[in-house]
Amino acid sequence: MKKPFLILIIIFFFSIMVIFFLNNNNILTIKNILSPLKLTDAIVDNYFSNDIEKKSESIKRIKEIVLTDLGYDDWMDYSKYMNILVFPKDINQDNNLDVIIALNLSKDSGVVAIYEKTNESYQFKDSIKDLSYIEYVSILTANSDIFLIIEEVIDEKLGGYFYDESVVIYYKDDTYKRIFQESKNYESYFYEGWKNNDIKNPKWFKLIESNLIDIVPDDSTISIDVNKQLEVYTSDESTTSIPSNFNLSEDKEFSINYYWSDKYKYFIQQEGKIVDTGEIVGIISISDQNVDSYLNKDKVIYKIINDARDIKLEDSNNIRVLE
Repeated sequence: MKKPFLILIIIFFFSIMVIFFLNNNNILTIKNILSPLKLTDAIVDNYFSNDIEKKSESIKRIKEIVLTDLGYDDWMDYSKYMNILVFPKDINQDNNLDVIIALNLSKDSGVVAIYEKTNESYQFKDSIKDLSYIEYVSILTANSDIFLIIEEVIDEKLGGYFYDESVVIYYKDDTYKRIFQESKNYESYFYEGWKNNDIKNPKWFKLIESNLIDIVPDDSTISIDVNKQLEVYTSDESTTSIPSNFNLSEDKEFSINYYWSDKYKYFIQQEGKIVDTGEIVGIISISDQNVDSYLNKDKVIYKIINDARDIKLEDSNNIRVLE
């Protein structure tokens, strides 16, 4: 009697193990335990190889490594659709090339993983998540400060009304924090009928920004010059889809200078004082500096940062700009 019972138990456990091993995520988990994924010099070198097979295998391995290190195992099945960019950079200024990897999870979602050089391999160190589609990554250093410059794109033109190609800068404190963002190329559409169904002869608006962004480092700090060109187009075509013809109705050109404030750990334009409290704050941006402000000229809003590094919005009537 005991022998058939023992056989049944063996069959039961064997079945469980088969099911477990057939699960793709479990296979990857066991595989990683037995042979941990590690980014090595050979994998990075092969990414830049002219040998198609070596490059292809390297891309596959890098995706697996980054997804595993970020805890994104659920994304593994979709890795073949993802795009990666690899940037060898000396982040720590120790004459060793570290590696910054940009992984675009989809057309509108990206992450950055940062690996530091250790002997002949790399150790996962930092990450920046919840990014848009990443086109390029570079670094700047001033004194001991590390700045990561990421060029991101939000493209909702297909079936949408919005496109934004922007430069975003992250500062390495305890973690990487966003401390600057400005559009390089921006385009959006707005239909008055969306906001008010009762408006007579609603217009379409086409809003465009074409901005030149010049990041200027020196030995001790970094400044950013932005030459802005704003254009507003309108159309009287009676349609609920984007019209074929627009006419230029307004345009404006001006320049903005940002400077790195060690006080606020942020790029600001100037300092200001909140009138009703007397608090001194850094001015990050002003709403009428962006082309979207043409849709709402009633108020001018300041984006500010205080000593505690809290970012707030404040009406222009309550801000006095300090010279």
